[in-house]
Amino acid sequence: MKYLKFIVLATGLLWCMGLRAELVAIQEAIEAHDIKVTMHGSGDGYVLARNCATCPYTRLDIDHQTSVTVDGKPAMAGKRIEKHWSGGVVIYDTKTNHVVRLHL
Repeated sequence: MKYLKFIVLATGLLWCMGLRAELVAIQEAIEAHDIKVTMHGSGDGYVLARNCATCPYTRLDIDHQTSVTVDGKPAMAGKRIEKHWSGGVVIYDTKTNHVVRLHL
């Protein structure tokens, strides 16, 4: 609680002095209507995801560092996957188009 008061006080002082921080999005999420996953045995592959049935697919890269969960359970790393899911969430780095987390 002591630290929270300090953070609020410091933020208030900086705001009064005219200093402002700008938030920069480094990750984006797609709540996908449709996801196609292709993962090779090495863990490398890609995801095709789209927001609606008529929307174009967005291609994003995955690798062995991508956290994949299926029905709330972690998927085995390095497992070969080629499957089409009817929905899920894809969280990716906006600069590299690399998938950080994939929830199916």
